Formats: sequence, structure tokens, C-alpha cells
Amino acid sequence: MSMVAGPLGNFISMKCILCGNKKFKIVSRKLRDTNDPKFCVTRCMTCELIQLHPAPTVEEDREFYDQGLHIKNIREPIGLKIQRAKQLRDTLRRADLTAPMLLKNQSVLDIGSGFGFFVEEMRKRSFKSVGVETSRFARNIATKVTKAEIMDIDIMDKKFDKKFDAITMFHVFEHIKNPVNFLQRIKELLNKNGRLIIEVPNVEDLLLNTNKAYANFIWQRAHYSYFSRDTLAKVFHQAGWRYCKFSFTQRYGLENMMNWMINNKPQLYTPSYTHEGNYKWLESFYKKTIISNGQADTLLAVARP
Repeated sequence: MSMVAGPLGNFISMKCILCGNKKFKIVSRKLRDTNDPKFCVTRCMTCELIQLHPAPTVEEDREFYDQGLHIKNIREPIGLKIQRAKQLRDTLRRADLTAPMLLKNQSVLDIGSGFGFFVEEMRKRSFKSVGVETSRFARNIATKVTKAEIMDIDIMDKKFDKKFDAITMFHVFEHIKNPVNFLQRIKELLNKNGRLIIEVPNVEDLLLNTNKAYANFIWQRAHYSYFSRDTLAKVFHQAGWRYCKFSFTQRYGLENMMNWMINNKPQLYTPSYTHEGNYKWLESFYKKTIISNGQADTLLAVARP
């Protein structure tokens, strides 16, 4: 695994949340959503899982998410109209992925439901959808988006009187402090033939490994872990899941990649996901190529208990 972020010459002692190893190499001391120098991103020298160090306390995380600092600190535009437009493509893609796995009126639990766009889309498609969102900031916005229930609960502690036909986590699993324990808990919440659908950033992303500005931008204090296909598979295996299929998708388009290569900065207000003009064929070739090579920006897992 070769990433352009640095410095890579320093080592640190900590305990890996996956394999228990205590020797790590520092990937980056720069995180885009905090200036706190105590945090850094590290890679386990045994299992290669990339992890945040040190782990924030429960109280620190609660304050961080309640205030929406995971969005505000990276200057992400937070107007409802802007966010609805930005997330529309992802919302529809995720609903199109999830819906065929379910029968009408079956239940969906979306963990880390954010502003509620996916929960509302699944509700419109006649599924019984509910969300879990720990951020007070996001829940307040979600009340303007959906009539579905958005719960403020700790999945690890909450006792449910029912199980779900599907559980979804879209760019949420990387925020989980102990991913193995969490996956073990999720198994208890799924019906016998239920599905877990997880979407996370892919650390084998071509842009991450070829553009220093993007590499300096990608690391976040909000993320406890960063996964490759191999490390995500190890987490599922250790948690006791035996039926899991991995795949890749490319959320951002060729124009976004070129913007990073030329301008070395993100398109926060108008990110480009696809190109529909005369160069649509080139856009398609770009996405198909990096997906087939496992170098797309997003990694997907669909699992059964």
C-alpha cells in the first residue's frame, strides 16, 4: 500500500483495534477537520489497518458530532437545499442498491442517517425505514426532510424489540470506534435472511495514491478507521461473518479528478460526479477502469449473518 501522504518515517506505539499489534507507522499528522496536534493517522505494521490515534473519548465525540464539527470544520456547505442537491445522486444510487434486496413493506435501519435523505427515499418506495443519528445538528435538519423516525440511540446499548430486514451504513462504518464488536452487534439486529450494506472510503483510491493535495485532504479526526478491501474483509471475518461480497463504485467523476490534479483543492460547493456531454464515453472509461482495478474512491460490502 503506497500513499503519498506523510510523514512516513515515524513510528508510534498503540494497540491495534483489529489484531492487537502495538507497532504503527505514522501516515499523516495533518487532519482536515481539526487543528489539534495530538491526533495523527497511523497504519498497523501487522494487519495494515489504518487508524486514528489517539481515540477520542465518548464525551469528545458527542460534542464533536452534536455541533456538526465534522462538517463545519471542513467548510462543507450545510444549507439544506445545497445538501439535498449534492446528495441526490448518492441517495438514489444507494436506494437502487438496497431496494432489490427487499420486499415491499420490509424494514430498513439506516445507521448514521445524517440529514435523512436516504431514509426518506426508502420510505417513499414503500419500505419501513427508520434512522439512527447521534448528531443533534444532523437530526434537527432531518426533521425538515423526512417524517420517518430518526433515533438518538447507542446501537451497542439499545434493546430492540424487533429485527430488521436490512441495515445500511453509508460512509459511517469508518466512524465506529470498535468495528469488530459493532459488526457482532449488528448480527443480532438482522432477520435470518437480512442484509447489511456498508459503504466506506477506499484507501486504495487512485487519487489518494497519486495526488499529495488530495492525500492531505482525505484524513479526518472524525474517522477512526480507513479500509482497503483486505482490511475490511479481515474485520468481517474476525466478527464472525461468513457471507460477504465486496465491490467498488466511483462516486466522483473525471472532472473532479482533473480539478485535484490541476488546482489541488476540492469542489466543495459543486462537486462533479459525472460528465454527460461529449466526453461521456471518457467518463465511463475512467470509472470502469478504476473500478475494475479496485482503485475507485468507494468500497462496498453486502453481507448476511
